[in-house]
Amino acid sequence: MDKRRTLPAALGLLLLGLLPLRSTAQVSASAAFDPPRVETGDTFSLRILVKGVASAPKKVNFEAWKTFLPAKNILSESGWTRSGAQWVQRYTCIAFDSAEWQLPPLTVRLHPADTILTNSPELSVRPTRASAEVRDMDTIRDISREPTHWTDYWPWGLGALAALGLLVGYIRRRPKRPKTLVAAPAPPPAPVTPAHEIALQKLAVLEQQKPWQQQGQTVAYYAALSLIVREYFEGRYGILALESTTREILFLLKKTNFPEGLRATLEHLLQQSDLAKFAEMQPPAAFHEKALASARQLVQQTQA
Repeated sequence: MDKRRTLPAALGLLLLGLLPLRSTAQVSASAAFDPPRVETGDTFSLRILVKGVASAPKKVNFEAWKTFLPAKNILSESGWTRSGAQWVQRYTCIAFDSAEWQLPPLTVRLHPADTILTNSPELSVRPTRASAEVRDMDTIRDISREPTHWTDYWPWGLGALAALGLLVGYIRRRPKRPKTLVAAPAPPPAPVTPAHEIALQKLAVLEQQKPWQQQGQTVAYYAALSLIVREYFEGRYGILALESTTREILFLLKKTNFPEGLRATLEHLLQQSDLAKFAEMQPPAAFHEKALASARQLVQQTQA
């Protein structure tokens, strides 16, 4: 065999064998939080970056984080998108426990038999700051009103003209010596049902229906329970509970005689209802009946 032909062929095979190693050495993955410092109950983003692969990665395995960030705290995820020479996937997360975390690496599956580890990202979750200053509270949003137009008042103008015509006709037709009419006494006003009675009646109906035992009705149950509680506090303490967030309601109640010992019960009930309504995070099944009992306790212990 000619050595001049054998040597280039061997070098070519050697270079072909090294190409996969070089490509594999360029593959990297990283994980980062945005922002890396949040307060309890706030949402934040997790960004996964993968470089050095031609096709989109398959899946991110969160098994290493299940004690730090369980699956229910990952609210949503995007698909893999290409950004320059890297693949990006974003997750929306939420945390309720304050801590300083150095999270372990995540496993990213590139192909059925090929994986790569990310870095160890840091996350700082601080307790939500409470303040008695009004300027630190969220601004209470006003109702958005449509601009007025002259056509909005034409029924009033038509009614005024009709009333004026009736008055003129009556004056022309009245007798010269009208009889004295004795006005009948006005009926007494209907008694106003106290706010606590209305709330307890609605809670009894909700307890009888037991929507949490029906398929797909858990979110509707917490929406109805939250509405009953908010209507009661608006009628009982005269605050704008129906138009306010949970934090705003607790702030407004500080200016009333609402018992401080019931504050934690009310806050927990409203927060769990908000998570069920807006984040579709259902509380444990054991909490469904307990939530209704807590609402009844709040009404009975604060009724006028």
